[in-house]
Amino acid sequence: MIRVCAVVVAVLAQGFCVGVRADESDFNVDFFCGWGGCYRPMEWTPVEIGIQTTLEEPFNGAIVLSAPQDGLNNLNISHQFVLTKDLYLHLPLVTKFAFAADRCDVQLFKVVNGEFRKRVYAEQRDLWGGSSSGQLLQSITENDMLIGHIGGRRFGLLRLPKQAVSRSRRGEGKVYLGDKLIRMAPWDWAGLVSLDILILYDPDWDQFNPRQLEAISQWVLNGGKVLLVLGVHPLAGNNPISEVIPVHVGQARQTTLGVELLGDWDLQSSDPETIVFWPLAEKPGVQLCARQFSDANDCVFATGYAGFGRVGVLAFDPATLSEGQGARSSRFWVKCLGMVLDDICGDGPAGAASTSRRQYAKSYRSIRFEQDAENSINSRQNTNYFETGVAQAANNAVMNYIYKGIRPLSIWWVILLLSLLAVLLGPVDYIILKRLGRLPLTWVTCTFWIITFTVFAYYGVRFLRSGDLELRVVSILDGVADGKTAWSTNYCGLFAPRSAEYRLKDLGEKQWWSGIAPMEQSIWAHRYEVGARTIYCNQEDGENWPVSLPVNIWTIQCLMNEGVIERLPFTADVGRDGDQVTVQINNESDAAILKGYVLFDDGRGVFVGTVGPHSSGQYSMEMQQVNAWREVDENRLRDSYYSYQHYSEDAGRLNREYSYFAQGSLQRTRAIDAYLAHGAAVVCVEYENAAVPFAVDARRCKYEHIQLGRLVVFPGEEDGEFEK
Repeated sequence: MIRVCAVVVAVLAQGFCVGVRADESDFNVDFFCGWGGCYRPMEWTPVEIGIQTTLEEPFNGAIVLSAPQDGLNNLNISHQFVLTKDLYLHLPLVTKFAFAADRCDVQLFKVVNGEFRKRVYAEQRDLWGGSSSGQLLQSITENDMLIGHIGGRRFGLLRLPKQAVSRSRRGEGKVYLGDKLIRMAPWDWAGLVSLDILILYDPDWDQFNPRQLEAISQWVLNGGKVLLVLGVHPLAGNNPISEVIPVHVGQARQTTLGVELLGDWDLQSSDPETIVFWPLAEKPGVQLCARQFSDANDCVFATGYAGFGRVGVLAFDPATLSEGQGARSSRFWVKCLGMVLDDICGDGPAGAASTSRRQYAKSYRSIRFEQDAENSINSRQNTNYFETGVAQAANNAVMNYIYKGIRPLSIWWVILLLSLLAVLLGPVDYIILKRLGRLPLTWVTCTFWIITFTVFAYYGVRFLRSGDLELRVVSILDGVADGKTAWSTNYCGLFAPRSAEYRLKDLGEKQWWSGIAPMEQSIWAHRYEVGARTIYCNQEDGENWPVSLPVNIWTIQCLMNEGVIERLPFTADVGRDGDQVTVQINNESDAAILKGYVLFDDGRGVFVGTVGPHSSGQYSMEMQQVNAWREVDENRLRDSYYSYQHYSEDAGRLNREYSYFAQGSLQRTRAIDAYLAHGAAVVCVEYENAAVPFAVDARRCKYEHIQLGRLVVFPGEEDGEFEK
C-alpha cells in the first residue's frame, strides 16, 4: 500500500511540474539592469524587462520584481501590462539594489479583475556571483564616476574610461561609461539618478518616446548634469530637452576653431580647424557658467544652469575634426565633461576662447586625464567592499530623529523575560517540586510556566506598546525663483502599536516611494544581510506608490518619498545694497513660518521671524554671520555613524542642517551651494505644525511634521529694491 501511494504521489508531482513548465514555456523574459551593468547601491537603478509569448489570446498580466534594496528592506515592485502573441513587449522599470544583492526574483501573474490570480512564470536572476567575472552588476562607489551615454559612439568616446580618473573630495576613483540604446533609455527620471552626468551624442530624436525626453528633463531640473553634442540631427523647439538647455540653437553654418581654443581642449593646435556647427545664443535670464568662442566670435560651447542641474552644449560633432585629432579624443572629452561638472564663476570677455581667467567654485566631482587609468585605479579598489557616503550618513541623522521619539521595543525586555523563564523552569521549579516530592510532575509545571509566560508576554508587550499609531515626517521643499522648478523629499517613520499591514492615502501624483534604513559606514559582501521587511509598491505611469506596508511592534518602518511639486508654499524677494538686506516673504501656506534666514555666498546673511498663514513679512537689516548648512563638515557627518549623539542636540530633536545632505536632497544642496557662488541667495524657512501631505489609512493616527523650505533667489542691487 505504501509503495502504491508513493507511486501516485510521484506521478502527481511530475504532472504538476510538467504543468508549471508548460505555462512558463509560453513566455520568454529578458532581464537587463543598470547602466551598462553599473549601479549605485541603495539608489534608483533602471531595469529593462523584455517579454514575448506564444499564447494565441492576449494576456492580461503583471510582472513582479523583488530584490533587497538595503540590509533591512526588500523592495517588491509590480507593473501591469497586456501582451499579445509574437509581439515583443519592453517594460522600462526602476528599482533599488543593495550592495552585494544576490538575486532579483522575476514573476509573471495572470490578472483577472485587477487581482493577481495565477503565477505563470517565476525565475531568480543571480546578480552577485562568487567572482567579479560572474557578477551581473558592478557597484559604483562614491569616489567613482558613472557616465551615461545615449547616441553616437564616435571620436573615441568608448575609450574614455581607460584614460580618465574621477576626482572627489574623498579621493580618486574609476570612470565608468554606461551605454544604452535609445529604446532602452529610462522612461522615468528615477532611472537616471545614479548617473553623475549623461552624454547625449547626436541621438536620433525621432526614436525617443516623449516620456523618455521628459524623464531626462525632469532629472536635470532635480540636479542632473547633461552634455549635449549636436550633429546631423536637429533639435526641435518643442523637444523637452530644448527647454532645459541654457541656449538657443541656430541654423547650421561654418566657422573656424582657432589654435587657442584647440589648445584649451588639449587637441592638436598647430593649425585651425574648419567645422560645421550650430550657433548658440544665450537665453535671456539664464545663468551661464562657461562659454567658448571660435575665431569668428561664434559660441561653440556653453554650459549653464537648468533648475538645480547643469547642461553643457557642444555645437558640433567632434568626429568631423581632422583625422589626427582622434589620438587626443580622451583629453577632449575630459575637458568638455569637466566644464559641465566643475562650477565656474564669472565669464571671460566676449570672443575669448580661454577659461583661464575664470574662478572655479566648490566642485564635488570632477574628472582628469590619466594615460593608463585602468591599471592605476584597479590596484586600489576592492570589489567586495563598499563604503557608504554623505547621503547615507545624513539618512542616519534623520532616522535617528525618527527613532528617538518612537523607539522600538528594547531588546532588554526580551532578555529579561527569557532569563526569568529560564530561572523558573530550572532551579525554582526543581526546588519546589523536590520539597513537595513531586519531581515527576515537571512536565506539567513546565507546560504551565510556558503557557503563562506566553500569555503574559503577549499582553505585556501590548501594554508596553500601547498608544497611538504614529507617523513622523521630515520634508525638504526646494525651488528656484524661476517658478518652473520645485521638488519635495519626505523622510517618514511609521510606528504601529499592533503588528499589521498598513496603507497610505491622499498620495500625490508622480511620487517615488522606497524604504530607507540605518547603514554602517563599511559594508562587506561576505557580511551581506537579507532584508527582513518587504515594501510592496505599484509602479505605473511615472510613479512608484506603496501598496502595503507590513509593520510590527518591534520595528519602525522608514520610507522616503521624492517627487515634483507644483510650487513652493512661499515666495520671496531679496534686495541688497552693500551690507543692507531687504527681504519680503509671502507665506501662501495654511501653516505659519516659524523662523528662517537668508544666506549669501560669504557665509553671511540675515535672520527672519514668524510669518503668519497667508500673510507677508518684510525685514530690513544689516548682514551678520550665519552658521548655516554650508558650514556642515561633510567628513564629520560621514564619520559619525556610530555616535548618534553627533546628529541631534538632545533626545527627540533633529539637527535641521544635516537633513539637507540626506539621500534625495544632497544633489540639490550642492546645486544651491554653486548658485550662491554665482551671486544668488537662498531663503530657508521652517514651518510650524504644517499638515502632512499624505495620511495613514487608519481610524486614528498621530502626526508630527517638520517642514523645511529653501528657495533660490537672485537679489536686486538697486538700493534695496526688489529685482527678479
